[in-house]
Amino acid sequence: MLLDLRIKNFVIIDSLTVNFTEGLNILSGETGAGKSILIDAISGVLGEKLSTDLIRTGFDRASLEAGFDISGNNAIAEILDEAGIDIDDDQLILRREIFANGRGRCFANSMQIPVAKLKEISENLIDIHGQNEHQTIINIAKHRELLDSFGGLLGDVAKVKEVHEKLYSIRNRISSFEIDEREKARRIEFNTFSIKEIEAADLRPGEEEELRGESNLLANAEKIFKEVNESADLITGDTGVIRNLKKAEANLSKISDIDPDIASMLDRIREALYSLEDSSAELRDYRNSIDFSPERINQVEERLNLIQGLKKKYGDSIQEIIQYAEKAKSELDAINSSDEEMEQLKGEEKKTVKEAKELALSLSEKRKKAALNLEEQVIKELQDLGMKGTVFRISIKRETSPDGDIENENNRYILYPHGIDRIEFLLSANEGEDLRQLRKVASGGEMSRIMLALKNVIQAADIVETLIFDEVDAGISGKTAEIVGRKLKNLSKDRQVLLITHLPQIAAMSETHFLVQKGKSEGRVTTVVKNLSEKEKVREVARMLAGEEITELSLKHAEEMIEKALAN
Repeated sequence: MLLDLRIKNFVIIDSLTVNFTEGLNILSGETGAGKSILIDAISGVLGEKLSTDLIRTGFDRASLEAGFDISGNNAIAEILDEAGIDIDDDQLILRREIFANGRGRCFANSMQIPVAKLKEISENLIDIHGQNEHQTIINIAKHRELLDSFGGLLGDVAKVKEVHEKLYSIRNRISSFEIDEREKARRIEFNTFSIKEIEAADLRPGEEEELRGESNLLANAEKIFKEVNESADLITGDTGVIRNLKKAEANLSKISDIDPDIASMLDRIREALYSLEDSSAELRDYRNSIDFSPERINQVEERLNLIQGLKKKYGDSIQEIIQYAEKAKSELDAINSSDEEMEQLKGEEKKTVKEAKELALSLSEKRKKAALNLEEQVIKELQDLGMKGTVFRISIKRETSPDGDIENENNRYILYPHGIDRIEFLLSANEGEDLRQLRKVASGGEMSRIMLALKNVIQAADIVETLIFDEVDAGISGKTAEIVGRKLKNLSKDRQVLLITHLPQIAAMSETHFLVQKGKSEGRVTTVVKNLSEKEKVREVARMLAGEEITELSLKHAEEMIEKALAN
């Protein structure tokens, strides 16, 4: 859930903090007040492209920051863990900075990350739907995921993925056998040489770092000896600290029985003396252990050169070199395996293809049934949302190829980890028009309503906890607006919903209502956002009903509208 948004020096915003709540969050205000700027800021935090033109005039940078509650979001937790990003109290803070010179920085919980990682994280945080957003709905890969979620088919997909991985593992093993004798001899010779060379080196993980440390010590041995020796003399020499401390101890011991305070000081001096004597002994031992041997320097350098040579051939680290040798051994074992093992693998392949066929075809049929149900429900939702005459269809096509894995009814189909189907949502926005891709046929407002319809139908299966709708109410009014509002309200029972609206019927449904206005800061126009009280909300809904001239009648109408919304 989105907790807060902090914006600095972005477009016309000077400095702004907005704290969001659960449920339905409404943003209203006059055209040009800066509502869309807030959505642009959120998109920027999520990794969308930002232009330097968005930096407030007179400043060299802009900063965008958003805080999230990610408790229970396992997908996010896994991504953060893999990236080495620490999580504190189920809180995630994303920050984006853009500079006038065109550069920028991204952070997740204070750790700098690339934009690509920021986008990966944000995919499971927020869906934004409107004119200028990254839309889940136009991503064809997401269409399959939405259909599978709706149909309760994720378990079936997991089974297909498992058998797909098994099949290609078997085929990779088979391919290691299917080489000609000349290539077989070449690979045996090369792998044998590589294994012997690596094993002869007798490498040990962490060895390179230890050798580089030792090399540094050997190169600086004279300097180290000089400084350690002088330090030891300062402690134990004729005029050293220990000699003087012993004199002090002797003097104080003569009078320690006179005053208890002196006895206490004497104890501390003795402790210091003992500690210094121990340190002196350690310094002497360290000094005596310093190696000036040129032979050892040569040994270390030769060893480092050997490791460097192996790294050029087999990997970027000792661990990778060792892994290379293990892989070479496995390949040798595979090459030298018997014909009997090859036959066994062929049998496993045949059996696995049969299993994959059964699972993939079964999944495909289930998808067809789920698609019909989803089409029906989405069309009904779209009609409720004022898109009468709209036709929504789900295209399910099996991808054919002469080399396809699945043979059925004189066709061969390509097997993917998700099955044999290519799934795409199609739309005809007006009666009599051909079905086309969503991005080619729907406007921003229509796209938002389509997503609203889908979300209402599929909401239980979706992991994204925050939905943002911009212009979802475009082109609607009256009863349709009220229906849209109720659907948004229903959606917000299980999700956080942020919505920009100009319609009072929808605004009345809000748990939290923000008014976006233009103000002034240091003589310059800036956007300000106010979390409205119940009384202020009534007045804003009245303004949305009647315009700037608010009357007692419009106030009364607004109160009734809000009461009705709360009652339902």
